[in-house]
Amino acid sequence: MSVVLLKNLFQFKRPVAPRTKSARSAKSPHPPSQSPIPAIDRVVIPPLHSEKHPEGSWIETTSSADLEAQASVIHSSSSASESQNCRNGPQSNDSSQVTSWFRKACLAVRTFRPTPRMISDAIIGLSDGMTVPFALTAGLSSLGNTRIVVLGGLAELIAGMISMGVGGALGAKAESEGYKASVADTTRLVTNSSAEASALVHDVLHPFDFDLAQRDAITAKLMQSTERMVDYLMRFHHQEKQPDPSRPMACGITIGLGYALGGLIPLIPYFCVGNHEVLKALWISVGTMVVTLFLFGSGKTVLLAEKNQDKSTWKAIKGGLEMVAIGGGSAAVAVGLVHGINSNVPE
Repeated sequence: MSVVLLKNLFQFKRPVAPRTKSARSAKSPHPPSQSPIPAIDRVVIPPLHSEKHPEGSWIETTSSADLEAQASVIHSSSSASESQNCRNGPQSNDSSQVTSWFRKACLAVRTFRPTPRMISDAIIGLSDGMTVPFALTAGLSSLGNTRIVVLGGLAELIAGMISMGVGGALGAKAESEGYKASVADTTRLVTNSSAEASALVHDVLHPFDFDLAQRDAITAKLMQSTERMVDYLMRFHHQEKQPDPSRPMACGITIGLGYALGGLIPLIPYFCVGNHEVLKALWISVGTMVVTLFLFGSGKTVLLAEKNQDKSTWKAIKGGLEMVAIGGGSAAVAVGLVHGINSNVPE
């Protein structure tokens, strides 16, 4: 009986083929849709043999030889792009520099605000330029020769522009030197006579109703630093402000250009007429200067008026009429003197 059972057992047993890796994967107990490991989107896990591309992607390699080959390809492509940039770089850099300079220049023009001193210098140059050359050309017109008027006017215009510009620059330089001298004197005073410097501080603070204790406290605080005390006395006792280092050059250029611009206006009609049409040019110049002087005088009155003052129309008209009277009177006196001298002096 046992022999029969053993025989049946061996008879129904079938050989089982060895299971490979692919078979195990095909017969996985977990289907793809029911995988126990959740899928993670947008996560890139670099391979074992990989390197990072400059643009951010991973480059998979299977061996060191492949890695060296791919690195050489990347190096050659980057070298080619760099060489192309080098060929095209100077042109693009030049254009970008020009664009940057142009933008800075436009920004400087838009944000430019003339200072009160600059406006004052321009008014001085324009005032002298519109009165002195106008009077000279009007006086020379009595000679009856347009060429003489033009040459004399240009000579006076160039000489006056240089003279006015240099005079303005020297005046501003003297102002700067005067400030430096005041600083030196105040520094010696603070260093050698602290009691006198303290008395000056008390004199400055007295009109503001500070009591003695408060004035002594402020003075003691200022005396802790010589530089602070000198700065305080220069600002509040001497009431002097440190001039701009570029003030002399700016003052000379502003006054000189203002004189040239103002003096060129009465000369323009003489360039447009013939040699013996000097009287015609004179009347055109007179009409032009009357309008110009009136506009300049009224505009100057409105521009220099303070914010708390009344900028009425009558004040503007008054300023324009005053400028016309000054310029016209100077021209009339010049014409009379030149005509009288020319009539009485023998040829």
